Amino acid sequence: MKFFKFLSALLIIATLFSCSSDGADSGAGADFFNLTYNGQTKNVTNWQGIKHGDFIDVYGTTDGTTGLGIDFKFNIYGNLYKAYTFPTIESSPFSVKVVSDHFSANTFTFQLIELNATDKTIRVNYEGKVYDDKFNHTSNFAVVKGSFKVTYVEAQSVMNDLGTYAELNGQAWHGLAFTTYNTSNSTVLNVKNDSEYEIGISYPSNAPVTGTFAFTSNADDNRIKFSKYEVATHSLIEYNVNGTITYTRANNNNVEGIFNLIATHPTNGSTITITNGTFSESSTI
Repeated sequence: MKFFKFLSALLIIATLFSCSSDGADSGAGADFFNLTYNGQTKNVTNWQGIKHGDFIDVYGTTDGTTGLGIDFKFNIYGNLYKAYTFPTIESSPFSVKVVSDHFSANTFTFQLIELNATDKTIRVNYEGKVYDDKFNHTSNFAVVKGSFKVTYVEAQSVMNDLGTYAELNGQAWHGLAFTTYNTSNSTVLNVKNDSEYEIGISYPSNAPVTGTFAFTSNADDNRIKFSKYEVATHSLIEYNVNGTITYTRANNNNVEGIFNLIATHPTNGSTITITNGTFSESSTI
């Protein structure tokens, strides 16, 4: 999956700048990384923060004998994209566990307390479930809880210019396409954050072009898909849509543009007006 390819690249960068708690000042201004795993305190001894434009990646690892790491991917607006634990040594008793793939804020609380651009520090509180299967809310899970204050470095990568913004009934929404799927003729960039809403940017797989297109739910591509995760049924409800999309840049791997639409719930008829949409996304991150 492209997500894990991107993760590998980030970890290579991170090892070049990793920080350690060894000899650190315990005063109020010092960096720290607190973690409990199923109620047991874990001693995080190394951590790193990397900022790519609006995108931030922070990870921490315990000492070499414990064998546990935790990683957070989020944006400067406080939206969590991914969080997961992972083993750091071959003999580790810990496995990869990931926050829910849909509406992770329902089972995982992520609070961006402070982003200090002058000192280049990030403060976060977090608590919630990480699952064996991120698509299955009944799978085995662990509860992680903690906080961190981490100094970050700024890096240049493809991530710096990527992201999607829209106003949903006037409320700002920021997302990023970490996953891509293909239908018979279309590529769909699946844009998410930790909220219940998801946006799909659909374009022709082999011949995307710039221009403005009106669309409804009947269109296969050159359209926006809009979905909401229903907690009661643990299902993703795709809304009927009617709107316009303009591609200002379009090739097989990257698309940029603007969009506006009205999304209508397929059964109860409730609507969400989506305005001032902008996107710059890639299928290769």
